Amino acid sequence: MKIEHVKGALLNRRNIVALAVSFVATGLFRPAAAVPHLWYVAPLLVYAAFCAQNLFSQKFRESCDLKATLGSIRSMTQECQMKSRYLKRRLDEAGKARLAKVMGETNEIVRTFMSGDKSQLKLMVVHKSLKLTEMYIKLIEIFDKCIDASVDAEISNIATRINTNTSNLNNARDPSVSAEIRRVIEADERMIESLKGERKELEKLDARLQYMESTISMLKYNLISNLDKSDALKTLEAEIDEAMAINFALSDLQEERRGRVRA
Repeated sequence: MKIEHVKGALLNRRNIVALAVSFVATGLFRPAAAVPHLWYVAPLLVYAAFCAQNLFSQKFRESCDLKATLGSIRSMTQECQMKSRYLKRRLDEAGKARLAKVMGETNEIVRTFMSGDKSQLKLMVVHKSLKLTEMYIKLIEIFDKCIDASVDAEISNIATRINTNTSNLNNARDPSVSAEIRRVIEADERMIESLKGERKELEKLDARLQYMESTISMLKYNLISNLDKSDALKTLEAEIDEAMAINFALSDLQEERRGRVRA
């Protein structure tokens, strides 16, 4: 028994009406010799009996669970819409178009579900779809920040610096100056390797974002067409796990980038 079941029973309209009617009837038909406080216990017992009936009803519990899940879906939808509206102001035109497409298809998934039958399997698919959309919003924000930093431009600047220092090294006569220039060149070469690795990670992220976009499109079609949802659910769970792993990895990448900026 969940707290939602108890709250649902206590706030059930039928039970509240029964309590109110019992109080009125008790006041109207109370014998003169009755002890007032004990007499008014009767409506509470009636109310408790109605609540207990609800709590032991499988249909009532399923109804409470459905209401709670629908509330969670509405809340998640609103959260995704709010985050996407905020993020759109910061994305470039290509990013805005990608996010708008994903949000449009996510909203269509939710609308289709809300207007149709609400089977447990469909409910789980919609819930997981919203989780995937939440992860997509997080990842496209990270992708946009990293792209804004322009890895290619950074590599180009460091390569120019290496060429300049290589020229200085060839002209250096002092061994200590030559050693210092070599250390700078080696540090820059390591930095370029690190940036190339970062660019590969960004390419992987872009591919993952495209795959998530395709998954959400597939789910919309799947839901609208009333196709089998069990395979879709497995795909969603795997995709969410993968997106979460990428999110953690990219958080480390952002920390590394911030460290370079501070340095």
